[in-house]
Amino acid sequence: MSSPSVFTLNQLNNLIKREISASFAEPVHFVAEINSMTVNRSGHAYLDLVEKSSDGDSIIAQLRATIWAGNFRLIKPYFETVTGETLRAGIKIMACGQIGFHEVYGLSINITGITPEYTVGEMAMQRQLTIRQLKEDGVIDLNKELDFPMLIKNIAVISSPTAAGYGDFVKQLNNNPNGYGFNVTLFQAVMQGDEAVESIIQQLEAIADNYEAFDCIALIRGGGSKADLSCFDKYRLCQYLCQAPLPVITGIGHDRDESVADLVAHTPLKTPTAVAQFIIDRAEWCDRLVDEKIASIQRSIRRIMDAKRNKLSQIVYKIHNQLQSAAMRKRAALDRVGNNIVAQMKYNIQQKNHRIDVINDKIELNNPANILRKGYSYTMHNGKPVLSSSQLANGDTVTTVFYDGSAESLITKIETK
Repeated sequence: MSSPSVFTLNQLNNLIKREISASFAEPVHFVAEINSMTVNRSGHAYLDLVEKSSDGDSIIAQLRATIWAGNFRLIKPYFETVTGETLRAGIKIMACGQIGFHEVYGLSINITGITPEYTVGEMAMQRQLTIRQLKEDGVIDLNKELDFPMLIKNIAVISSPTAAGYGDFVKQLNNNPNGYGFNVTLFQAVMQGDEAVESIIQQLEAIADNYEAFDCIALIRGGGSKADLSCFDKYRLCQYLCQAPLPVITGIGHDRDESVADLVAHTPLKTPTAVAQFIIDRAEWCDRLVDEKIASIQRSIRRIMDAKRNKLSQIVYKIHNQLQSAAMRKRAALDRVGNNIVAQMKYNIQQKNHRIDVINDKIELNNPANILRKGYSYTMHNGKPVLSSSQLANGDTVTTVFYDGSAESLITKIETK
């Protein structure tokens, strides 16, 4: 029995290389997702391609790929022109390439072409999947069901602070011809790229924590390519927009593009300037409405006042006649009552005078001076009347008061009954 062949690693790799070259003599077409991509100073692009499981949670296949500088200079602009999307990590591509094996670097594929139409279809499919999932969740129209306040005064703006669109928005608001004042609070967010979704969601949550301080949310960005809109088709972001506690106004797109964020927003507009003008127009509408209401109220008041004035004149005339008749009747009645009162008062005065005389007589009879004149006296001890012998003791000095004077006595004997 012969012993098995033993290869050096280099021999083994050369054998694998020959087998792969023989098996994949022609370029192959394949579909994959770009997991990462770097471009060196020479213009060569190095990609890490993956295929994920159906739930998107795990990688089930992975392969390195290269696009040499000569091809990359042609592939990249063509892809981005057709798709409106940057050739970057996170997107799916259909590519053509040559499978190769290097003794040192291992298996890889050299991409010679990419079919952008596939990516366009994939993006459209993902967009439709987002819309369908929002419908199935029952949230796609939630934000549209919210009502604006009559006047939009306090605005929560999600934007990049350095974006020209934000500057245009604020300038448009501040320079409105009627001089309306608006309160703008900026919630700074990344508005494009891989970080945009989570950055915007973070600011939506911050607004939700204090939503009673605002009338609406303005989600705005200025300029940029169609590729920058891809984050606004993401399900997670759009789900948050649907369930925002305030009406959302978007100004993120271009004239011919509508993102899913625009679709679910309460009021989708094209540019930040258009959002600002919408808010100004609503203030003007509110102003006109108030003027119309005031004018309508004034007209109603005038009509009511005219009718009331006429009715009041009739009532005054009627009351005047009634008062004259009533006054005459009352005057006669008052005369009778007055005469009766005078007679009654005279009688009452006579009765009161007679009673006063009787009382005076009684007072006079009970006057102490008169009683003392009849031979009576009263005794005082220490300035107080003595009403009982129990109030006195032997040796006390008492004063006896007569009608014409008084006398002091010394108590030497007390007898009680």
